[in-house]
Amino acid sequence: MIPHYLFDNTQPPRRNRFWILTGLTVLVTAVNYIALSQGISVVFSQFFYLPIILTGYWYPRRGVVFSACIAIVYAAIALAAGPQETLLGFTVMARCIIFIMVGAVVSYLSSSLRISEQQLHEIIEFLPDPTFAIDRDGRVIAWNRAIEDLTGTGKEDMLGRGDHAYAIPFYGNRRPILVDMILDPEKNPEEIYPGVRKEAKAYSSEVFIPHFHEGKGAHLRISATVLTDADGKITGGIEVIRDITPEVMLQSALQTTGSRLNILAGIVRNDIAKKLAVLYGHLSIGVMKFNDPDVLTFIANIQDSANAIQRQVEISREFRDIGTTPPVWIPVLQASTAAAERSELKNITFRSWTARLEIFTDPHIPTVFYHIFENSRKDGKGADRVVVTYHINTRGCTIIVEDNGKGIPEAAKSSLFTQRSETYGCGLFLAHEILILTGVGIRETGIPGKGIRFEILVPPEGYRIRGVGGIPSGVAGNPLLSPGYVMGKGLPSEPDAIVPVVRELEAEEFSVADEVWKEYHDTTGDPATDRIFAVFLDDRAVSVARCRRHTDGMEVDGIFTPALYRKKGYSHIAVSALVEACHNDDLYMHAIRSLIPFYQTYGFEIIPERDLPPTIRERYVWAAGNLEGADVQPMRRKAGI
Repeated sequence: MIPHYLFDNTQPPRRNRFWILTGLTVLVTAVNYIALSQGISVVFSQFFYLPIILTGYWYPRRGVVFSACIAIVYAAIALAAGPQETLLGFTVMARCIIFIMVGAVVSYLSSSLRISEQQLHEIIEFLPDPTFAIDRDGRVIAWNRAIEDLTGTGKEDMLGRGDHAYAIPFYGNRRPILVDMILDPEKNPEEIYPGVRKEAKAYSSEVFIPHFHEGKGAHLRISATVLTDADGKITGGIEVIRDITPEVMLQSALQTTGSRLNILAGIVRNDIAKKLAVLYGHLSIGVMKFNDPDVLTFIANIQDSANAIQRQVEISREFRDIGTTPPVWIPVLQASTAAAERSELKNITFRSWTARLEIFTDPHIPTVFYHIFENSRKDGKGADRVVVTYHINTRGCTIIVEDNGKGIPEAAKSSLFTQRSETYGCGLFLAHEILILTGVGIRETGIPGKGIRFEILVPPEGYRIRGVGGIPSGVAGNPLLSPGYVMGKGLPSEPDAIVPVVRELEAEEFSVADEVWKEYHDTTGDPATDRIFAVFLDDRAVSVARCRRHTDGMEVDGIFTPALYRKKGYSHIAVSALVEACHNDDLYMHAIRSLIPFYQTYGFEIIPERDLPPTIRERYVWAAGNLEGADVQPMRRKAGI
């Protein structure tokens, strides 16, 4: 039977336990006989607990029997040699019962512990991944079957050994390895494992062992973590090894194949481009040479086909790079703005209200936005506005791209994201392929005749808001890089005046709004719950508006313009931006009664106080149900642009 090195290698060997118990029992019995003979019936009887406890711990199945025997021996010598005291029989009987009870309890607890130890031992023993564990002193306490097969070293040669003996099967010499690094807080794992990564409480890295697999070498992924007791004290460490040689070889083969295919595809694209250049030359000559309308129409059709081929060549060039770079955190505002610039949205107003949103995705995400914007740009769509917003819910974050054009016919939606050459869906197949690399979905939910509405569905772990939960704020340390938008026109009476722009504030800019709000009840912003929109004249904020997320609804408040800048339309600009950016949710507010007509122009409707979400209603609990006396009116704007 395998010794229980996994949890306790401090116990004496089994062959010594019998003699230890025998000697201790004889000694305790003799001491008690002498004491009882001298008339001492207290104290020394407690020594019997020592052999009883050790027997129950070392031999759980015999603990009760042994304690019963001790009880009989004690009763015999107490009645035979002990002092004749009142109630002597009762006292001896009580102690004998306690001896048996202690033996039974220790045996039960020891047996339960052995069962738990054995179960955990078997779990480690039969883990499919090679695994070993060491104690705080660096001695091996577990060496499972999988690591025996990997290294060729049996557990009988490793259990109980220290001084980095467990490194020899891997590296050929005694040396600290990853599990040693994490047990010593003064050591830096990167000194030996440059590519080490920390994941939760574990460290992981990848190494190459040249002498494994009959000298062919093996790529191993190793992970190590500490073992702790119930008080959190480190008692040892455990290291798990996985042979990833097949994965590495497959990845290498795929990279080689991909590289060769890219070279071949590049050659084909280059040849097609040359042929297209010749074709375009002939078509240009044909346009100049012929005057027949039918011939010119025929040439125009050929040129349209050539243009379609050219677009497919461009799409294939983009396909070449998809998935070749790892996903990263991408600022959605910068990605969508870059795509809009590339798409050249002429005569179309573009705004992206995604200042603090980042998503974890393929770096080619601007290409996704580009192909979505192309649907708005194409002739005949009738769109003159494109808006990018987002909506957070329990399923994650939805990035929404909308326009006010003719939309997409219902019959065409089922094939939008398939590879086809027709007008609808051209390029969206590529967008879909880029997104699914990181588990992001896309769908079109617009109403035909009322514009397109593309929804990019990001899972909860795939998005973050800058300035919240330790996420760095700002864009490359400079929030002023976030674009601002002109909404409305300058005042006719001031043709040379500075044109105001509006944008959403980064988290580190909330102090700008706080400064404006000093005259407004000393209001302050919270990056964890607030989105703040500010109107700027050059670098001066002249009006602000806030949308605050509560657990049960979105509240609009903090709409304020300092007295110096009032009656110039700046509040209209701030509220317009807020409504456009946050229109995917129902918006609630407590409006000052004199401003009800102002908010009604933005779709807010008067509602009874009971229709307010509880959290928002409680903000005016001091009014004791008398909002009319507080000169405020609950209002709501239903979701929708």
